[in-house]
Amino acid sequence: MIPGLKREVEAAVEEACRRLWEIEPPRFVIETPPKVEQGDLALPIAFELAKVLRRPPRKIAEELAPELRLPPIVASRSVQGGGYVNLHLDRPRALAAMLLAPPGTGEAPGKVIVEHTNINPNKAAHIGHLRNAVLGDVLVHLFRRLGRRVEVQNYLDDTGVQVADVVVGLEHPAELAEPQRAEALAGEIREILAAFPDDAPGEAPRRLGDLTWDLYALVTRSYAADASLEELRKETLHTIEGAALGNEQSEEKRATAALAGRLAEAVVRCHLKTMERIGVSYDLLPRESDILGRRFWTKAFDLLEAAGATQLETGGKNAGCWVMKLEGAKDFEGMEDADKVLVRSNGTVTYTGKDVAYQLWKLGLLGIDFEYEKAPYVTPFGGPEFVASDGESPLYRTRRDAEGADPSARGRFGGGDAVINVIDVRQSYPQKVVKEAVRRAGFPEGADRSIHFAYEMVALTPASAEALGVTLSEEDRGRAYVEMSGRKGLGVKADDLLERLVEKALEQIQVREAGAPPDITRAEAIAIGALRVYMTRYSRNKVIAFDFDDALAFEGDTGPYLQYAAVRTANIFRKLEEKGFPGPLDEEEAASVASLDAAHLDDGLWDVVRTCGRTLETFEKAAESLEVSLLVRHALAVGAAFHHLYHTHPILQAGNEESRRARRAALQLVKTTLDDVLGVLGVPVPERM
Repeated sequence: MIPGLKREVEAAVEEACRRLWEIEPPRFVIETPPKVEQGDLALPIAFELAKVLRRPPRKIAEELAPELRLPPIVASRSVQGGGYVNLHLDRPRALAAMLLAPPGTGEAPGKVIVEHTNINPNKAAHIGHLRNAVLGDVLVHLFRRLGRRVEVQNYLDDTGVQVADVVVGLEHPAELAEPQRAEALAGEIREILAAFPDDAPGEAPRRLGDLTWDLYALVTRSYAADASLEELRKETLHTIEGAALGNEQSEEKRATAALAGRLAEAVVRCHLKTMERIGVSYDLLPRESDILGRRFWTKAFDLLEAAGATQLETGGKNAGCWVMKLEGAKDFEGMEDADKVLVRSNGTVTYTGKDVAYQLWKLGLLGIDFEYEKAPYVTPFGGPEFVASDGESPLYRTRRDAEGADPSARGRFGGGDAVINVIDVRQSYPQKVVKEAVRRAGFPEGADRSIHFAYEMVALTPASAEALGVTLSEEDRGRAYVEMSGRKGLGVKADDLLERLVEKALEQIQVREAGAPPDITRAEAIAIGALRVYMTRYSRNKVIAFDFDDALAFEGDTGPYLQYAAVRTANIFRKLEEKGFPGPLDEEEAASVASLDAAHLDDGLWDVVRTCGRTLETFEKAAESLEVSLLVRHALAVGAAFHHLYHTHPILQAGNEESRRARRAALQLVKTTLDDVLGVLGVPVPERM
């Protein structure tokens, strides 16, 4: 509840155990009693001591409680239940301490690298990417709130098969299943890329994402209709990878690789613009082409080979491939074909192989580094530069050579004490392979620092899918949700979803304020709040079926509900000042709360304070468990506490000035707590709802 208090209590328990029984106390977790009248902190230490002292927990608690040398802010103690030692705080002093507590927690050691978003730079972002980006961004805010140094990376697979597929469509439209449509799409895409970046019109990023979305779906349908097109894909992919490796190539192949590079760079700008809309930003954009160009895999392969972690298969289906044998390994038990190919028989490195090299670099274990340059991305094509996640520093991207690099950036990136990869649950097997490869390369502690933040997919309710223009069958309309598929062209672009949310939010505002001019800024804030809460309110192992009406409801477990509570707390203080009463407490008045009579803080009011007091504990639990839905649950609890306070303890109806000050103090704590938690969730708070 109060910074440092739990540690003081733990120290008092340790000292008493040594003095009374000459033992070091076992570990225990300080809890919060379920009912306000039971106290503010519950110590279950007696249950742990019972295993050592061989005595009933209640008897141990009765002996321990009076011997605890507790800080003065603890007003009383009691033994409850089967052996809990419960502590009751001096309510006025505790409330004053919470009001005056510094907002931060001090700097924590080490650096956390959070890698998230990671959209293939071949088409517009879709709704699933929004969940990835929001979850990753909330983790970033959370760790920073807890004093950790965080580096945010967004990996760009600019040499992957998805980019190659669109390039196939651009260079061979006449060979696709729908040649006329393919020619039209390819022609318009080439026009945009030819003008890229400075001469392209302002709508170019959005238009480019839409066009490449359609062309990608058309190309993948064409593969199904004509298997011979697969050879074009292989040739194109080989050409792109060869350029990244610096191989000698014909003029025609150099032109293909250059087209792929322009495409990827332009689409990345589209993605950055989309993510900027929802408040997501990055520090570094590592590019797969630079991983190849800097020969990261060669170094990683040498480490694996020296450790005996990979072997060349001479027979069977993997003949000629370098494989990591995983059969019987702990995380791969029961799998029929757990072994993973790292290098194909044609000498090309698999995605997983490149991911192993990248992970070793992120952990600071590879022994080589990228060169870096300020990312030449502007928003959209012209205008201010994108900035890093601190809102001030420039956004960087990797490069393979020193020409044009920023020497001051060397050594700044990578080398994380913990590396969190935000990737959906379908990538669990490759992520386990990456972790196991780090371990087998000789870095078991690095494997322990490698964390896969897995999450389930985002789908749409049938009603929301149809509202966004998705054509459904009768069977689909009867489903709980409709799955998306980018390869099949069945999907919803992130920008389409955001614009529909803004439209719906604007409709809600105009219903409440008939005749008022449209307030797009407020509608956007409400839409983003609705989206971010919807994407984080569910446990990450649960499939989300996105529903517009549910997300934008002003009541219930929603972003608008929380924004409404935050706005209303500020409005109460403003109205107090309009009526001639004091508004928010300044530092001197907050300190004076400590001398109030405790009678002004009855159980109903104090329960609101207790709820707010669990914020830091919630942050720590969410960081430890990587379950950000805990943050939404806590925000909702604080919102409910505010509504209880508003209805049961109106400030102007308090009996005297001291009672009004106690209620103002509680309201101020609610406001700062809501601002704090919504800040971590990345939910904007408009001036009014």
